[in-house]
Amino acid sequence: MNKIKADLVNFIFESSHNQQWIIFFRIAIGILALFHFIAILPDFALLFSTNGIIPSDIMGVFISDKVITLPKIIVFFQDLNIQESSVLSVFKTLYISLSIFLIFGFLPRISALFLLILQISLLKGASFYSYGVDFFTSMSLFYLALIPSHSTFSLRKYLFRKIKILNITPYLRLMQLHLSIAYFFSGLSKILGFNWWNGEAVWKAINLPFANLDFQFDFSFLLEYPGIFIIIGWATIVIELCYPLFIWWRKTRKPWLFLTISMHIGIALVLNLYFFSMIMIIWNLTLFYMPYKPEVLRIFNSNHLATK
Repeated sequence: MNKIKADLVNFIFESSHNQQWIIFFRIAIGILALFHFIAILPDFALLFSTNGIIPSDIMGVFISDKVITLPKIIVFFQDLNIQESSVLSVFKTLYISLSIFLIFGFLPRISALFLLILQISLLKGASFYSYGVDFFTSMSLFYLALIPSHSTFSLRKYLFRKIKILNITPYLRLMQLHLSIAYFFSGLSKILGFNWWNGEAVWKAINLPFANLDFQFDFSFLLEYPGIFIIIGWATIVIELCYPLFIWWRKTRKPWLFLTISMHIGIALVLNLYFFSMIMIIWNLTLFYMPYKPEVLRIFNSNHLATK
């Protein structure tokens, strides 16, 4: 019993200089947050202003008065005789600047914290438009505000060379557990229904009005082979439901990582959910690929030693 306890403690709190995973995560999430925001800029006023397509008072029906949202921020500054256009311009500038700060590691934890506040105010103020990528972006920024990610490849490291290297393995285990639980319950929700069993969910997905617009694959021939939809449905269930089992086992980690990333690439190409697929791939690579690549670790460690 004592040995099991000792092994568990060592697994969670194992002392390691492996910092590459959180550095990769910081840069990748910063780039994703920046490009995701830039993608919505042309329609920003239509989506998020108080006079948007869906009025802000309708958006805020199910939002608590205590939650700070972008429309509430706009109204607050309007009471101070500051125009909405000015508030939106400052908001955009701050969001883009903080994303760039995060990418280059300029006070990354503070940048992530303020970017998280802006992102949540945007998300809660337009909840009708939000989907998976928005929630995973919030979770990503929360972890980046919590975990030090400035050990190398950061302006903070360049400006303040004396930086204490902390053991961040417990954070890695927490995020790995988080992702494993997310996939498990996603698979569980699918298997509890019936439309993933018979392939109906897959057929509906590829025929959604907003799906398959970029590449316009012709799936009509699949009507003659309905079994393919059943296979894809069950494959999705198995990949997600068994994720916590096979992603942790060293012998099956790479094959399961390949299957999971392939699934998200398929989602990106067919359903055009590029940002959602991108953030899920980032999480998978960060947590179950980067920490187990010793050749990459040597590069990061040599860089650290050179600048110490």
